[in-house]
Amino acid sequence: MARGFTVLLLYPGPKSVAYSSLAFHLIRGLLSSMGVGVKTAFLEDGVLEAGQPLDPRETRAVLVSLPYEIMYADMVRALEQLGLNPWAKGRGEGDPLVIAGGPAATANPAPLLDLVDAVLVGELEPVAEGLVDALQEPTRGGRLEALSRLPGVLVPSLDNWPVTRVYAEDLDSAWYPLDQRAPPGVEPVWGRGFILETSRGCGRGCRFCMEGTVFRPRRDRSLEVLKHLLDEGVRVTGAGRVIFYSLVFFDNRASDEILRYAVEDLGLQASVPSLRAETLTEERARLIARGGQRTVTIAPETGSCTIARAILKPIGGDITLWAVDNALGQGITGVKLYLITGFPGEGEEDLAQTQDLALRVVERVRRAGGVAKASINPFMPKPVTGMQWAGLAPRRLLEERINRLSRALRRAGARVSGYDPRWAEVQVALARGGREMARVVVEWARMPRQTPSSFRVAARRAGVSLDWSLGEWPSDYTPPWHRLVEHPRAELWRLRRDWEIYRRVVESRGGASRLRIPGCTA
Repeated sequence: MARGFTVLLLYPGPKSVAYSSLAFHLIRGLLSSMGVGVKTAFLEDGVLEAGQPLDPRETRAVLVSLPYEIMYADMVRALEQLGLNPWAKGRGEGDPLVIAGGPAATANPAPLLDLVDAVLVGELEPVAEGLVDALQEPTRGGRLEALSRLPGVLVPSLDNWPVTRVYAEDLDSAWYPLDQRAPPGVEPVWGRGFILETSRGCGRGCRFCMEGTVFRPRRDRSLEVLKHLLDEGVRVTGAGRVIFYSLVFFDNRASDEILRYAVEDLGLQASVPSLRAETLTEERARLIARGGQRTVTIAPETGSCTIARAILKPIGGDITLWAVDNALGQGITGVKLYLITGFPGEGEEDLAQTQDLALRVVERVRRAGGVAKASINPFMPKPVTGMQWAGLAPRRLLEERINRLSRALRRAGARVSGYDPRWAEVQVALARGGREMARVVVEWARMPRQTPSSFRVAARRAGVSLDWSLGEWPSDYTPPWHRLVEHPRAELWRLRRDWEIYRRVVESRGGASRLRIPGCTA
């Protein structure tokens, strides 16, 4: 049934990235299935690209998908190019509502409070019907009132916080986007294929991981439903490849069978996401290789037994090397490592252990005639994690450590990439910032180029010091997002306890932890 109005789905980034996003397909498809007209717009090299001009008379809302904090400025640039005031208070009765969502907005809505009319805190499926009904209200004020009554929807102008994050409790019964076809001429960044989400959330509890907390609890799709979705998705899209999507792919008990079904029964090419090393058995590596994937990504983060215990990621060197051997032995020719440096309390010994582990992996891969890659990144404290009170390590220290690891691995023959510590400062400032950060975002968006140096200039012009959002906080400090959002299974007391445990473990060099890690002394 047609609802008689249109929304604009704004992805403030390139089309090629949007069409690789399951969230983009889900929002567009779910609302379309409910009779809502959905237009799309993207930001290509800073220039808005929309299929049709925005007609405020028929467009009830601009829905903005924000997976990353860096995209806040892109959102502002897109809104201004649409002819909309970037400040919520500057928009009136004839303007569409601006509604933001996504992991970054869910974790910390504070920087967006003065820019958007509403924030969806959590997942769309539980509130989609209520959202559409609210947008049918005849007046702008009526729409905001109706939105404020929905669970998980924060309306800043009505001060309706705190709201509780909402999530789809049963993925088997949740709506799923089968038509994921990209327009002609658009090549998704991960290539063409049908994206199949096997699970959502993660139950592992790594203390630094925001995605693991804002999508709690972990929920799995059953094998029966996964097979049905894959069959129908391939039929609708004509795809010859399935792209599995999950934070912890092999934690779903159906993952082995759905991978086998895809590559052996359907004859599809298959791609799996980054894997936990302890889950990469020989049989799983065989199936991955049979699906045509030639590189696996493993994220030990660190080679330090102390840091591994502190961040609650008990992988260790022995398990990582075991996984690498399993991969190489089954025809996989490339291994990529994700490494992090700059953890609070990380010392020279910890860095040396990380370098040693990475070099041992590179040696094994090179000896087998394969390609070794490493992505070396700064630790970035994020909201709604046990390490949200930690500060970002000084830029020069991060640059020195990343460069040291990079030089050693390149000399050993690895291909090395990583995240620039200057951009890490921008990301952390936005991620941990309060309401004042909106002024910085608007200043930054209006500059000719968005760079780390121009971000600092924007902060000075806005009269906002970045020292607080980048520095370490007292453990009794309550960050702004905890006043705005209640996160199930990631409550303030639980996260504060995690931070205290982290510090005790690091100070005791692992002695305060009973976590057993193969290859590490007890």
